[in-house]
Amino acid sequence: MSGQIVPGSMNVLPKLVFMLAWAALFAGLTLPTPTPEVANIATLGLMGVGLVLLALVPSARLVLRQPAIVLSAAAGVVLLVALGFTASSPLHIAMIMVLAPLWLAGPHAGLLTWLGARLTPLVIASLALAGAAAGAAIAAYGALVLQLERGGYLVNNPIHLGDLSLMLGFVALVGMLDRRRVRFVFLLGPVLALTAVWFTGSRGPLVAFVPMLVVAATVLAVMTLSRRQAMTAIAGVVLLIAVAGTAMIGLGLGGRLGGLGEAAMALVTGGPTDGAIGERLFMYQTAWNAFWASPWFGYGMIDYTISAAPFAPPGPGYPPSGHLHSDLADFAVIGGVLGLISYGLLLAAPLAGALATRGQNRQAALYLGATASVGYLSMGLTNAMFGILTQTVVYAVILALIAALAQPAPLAQGETA
Repeated sequence: MSGQIVPGSMNVLPKLVFMLAWAALFAGLTLPTPTPEVANIATLGLMGVGLVLLALVPSARLVLRQPAIVLSAAAGVVLLVALGFTASSPLHIAMIMVLAPLWLAGPHAGLLTWLGARLTPLVIASLALAGAAAGAAIAAYGALVLQLERGGYLVNNPIHLGDLSLMLGFVALVGMLDRRRVRFVFLLGPVLALTAVWFTGSRGPLVAFVPMLVVAATVLAVMTLSRRQAMTAIAGVVLLIAVAGTAMIGLGLGGRLGGLGEAAMALVTGGPTDGAIGERLFMYQTAWNAFWASPWFGYGMIDYTISAAPFAPPGPGYPPSGHLHSDLADFAVIGGVLGLISYGLLLAAPLAGALATRGQNRQAALYLGATASVGYLSMGLTNAMFGILTQTVVYAVILALIAALAQPAPLAQGETA
């Protein structure tokens, strides 16, 4: 059966696909913080719709040529090769599917292109800001009203909620590229993100906030201000971070978060650290030792923390957990050098896709690419991001956004499906 699929026509199918594209944008940018399970199921289902769309509409497949999609797929191939050297059963190969959302970014982008010129920085920012606000509200409610030690337990692990709120809060800043006055509301993005991080008591996201703010401010200042104004704005942000950090450490504010200064000094001087930091340092040393014991192909994805355990340093140990609290450590142990190459390709994918974007959406793509790469690198230094489903899905959504912004035109009229 064949028929024309023309966006904007009175046909039922184009209207349905258009509505599903809006649903995909909402699920991927607003729901990850308040309802992560719903966000995951909805986004994965809509990625399936994107697969059908790619099969039926040839022009939709053009997004598969975008570097953001190509590099993420290449990362999967490299990791698959590494797993092939260590696998002892088909299940060891099949475990790579925990990263499957990354390779469904292409179909997701194909669905988002249906929005055409409606996929604007203002729309993306509005939905992401709602997601960051939800994260902040949930964390604050848990800490202030329910009197939980750390906010966020209502819906997620506090660290994960902090990471997700942080990413969405900075995605919201893309709205600053809109020229209307409404753009200034999106300055609330990082504020809401920081609020969520504060009430979750998550130190890793708080550390990641600093490079993300510097990079976001630099990119936006260069894009929207004169050279002198940009330099002044960047210097102001750096000064603000320095003053706030000094005040927090010097006055002992923030409880668990305020202990970051003491922890940093302990790391430099070799003094004792608290339990959480000590456990992470133990994991990182274990990963380092395990990497050098099998540097090329690693140990595979199944029970890789148990495979690394024999290489733990002497001293008080910790039972193996589900991951090593660092993407760098995880990929190094799972796939050795090939795993690290795969990780590098994943981090490079948003930037590569942004750099290849031309036209009126270039600035938005560049901002999203820089923020996503720096954000997932910095957050992933102290906690797993790839392989945790919601964080993986959000990264795939950002890849899809960049690819769709690079290919914003509606599908060609007159195509047959």
